[in-house]
Amino acid sequence: VIPPPTSLPPSTTIMHPSSAFRRTQTAFTKADPQTALRAFRQIVKSRVSARRFEPNVAVPDHVWRDVLRMTLRSPSGFNLQPTHLLLVRSPRLKSTLSRHAMLGFGNQYRTTDASAVAIFCSDLEPSKRVDRVYDMERKGGVREDGYMAVLRVAASFLTGEGSTHSPIMNGGSGSSTHFSTFLKQTFVSALSPVQPMPTMEHVESWSYKNAGIMAQMYTLAATAHGLSTCMMEGYDSRRVKEILQIPDRYGVPLMVATGYDYGAPPMSHANCSLDEDSNTWDYDGELHSLDAKPLTPRLEMNEIFFGNTFGEPLDLFVNEADRVKENVV
Repeated sequence: VIPPPTSLPPSTTIMHPSSAFRRTQTAFTKADPQTALRAFRQIVKSRVSARRFEPNVAVPDHVWRDVLRMTLRSPSGFNLQPTHLLLVRSPRLKSTLSRHAMLGFGNQYRTTDASAVAIFCSDLEPSKRVDRVYDMERKGGVREDGYMAVLRVAASFLTGEGSTHSPIMNGGSGSSTHFSTFLKQTFVSALSPVQPMPTMEHVESWSYKNAGIMAQMYTLAATAHGLSTCMMEGYDSRRVKEILQIPDRYGVPLMVATGYDYGAPPMSHANCSLDEDSNTWDYDGELHSLDAKPLTPRLEMNEIFFGNTFGEPLDLFVNEADRVKENVV
């Protein structure tokens, strides 16, 4: 793998379509709404699906770290954060995915040529996360007492767990898993004519929806760094899970190939350290800005983001000097 194409030092900031956004992150306040709107609009306009990527070009580690930190701020139902991201950068694994799991010639060569493929994995048993998230929220101290009082019950009731078809696929009857959902739906249907009631979704729908939200955040964050992306859903998920050692508990709703546009002129990335000071991020829970609101807590980076296979530590955060703090909030 050769280094990113550049004729300037890595720390040098040059203008690219989204540099205004990087330079005005800390100005995203009520004091200057027009600047913030203009910067975000530029990112949205510059995001297009890449048809082809420049092969054998690596994205700098500091860019990946910043993209993932922003991705971690993605919202999710009850803040359960039911999505994991595998950042597949291994040429061998990308080639294996391309040859044995991807559908269509376009997806195959994008998988091979992209600097990385972000694999989004949805938890189909989100109730197993509730206790961990509850403890995290309690320590964060941002939520009101009323919210904390109903968090466990509401999260377990509304995520639709028990409706997944995976037990049938694994050899079980699936009847018991559907029975709990049937009872919930019956209860909701009975009360709906009297008062507003939530829509009961299958767990796949709920979890995949949250993965889509996170994938969009990832894509916009990558675009803000001048990277090109392409969301892909043409693949054999069973083979993907086998190749990347993804447990049966998780589904794979989509991937995002990420890298540099084929034939694009060399570029240099913004110096992320300019935005990673105490005036931008407070890893204990708040932004140091006059108009900032307290941020809800997030799971640690190494709980959400993995390397080339499920559960493999992502080497971007192995070096303590580069981690800053992994409990980004």
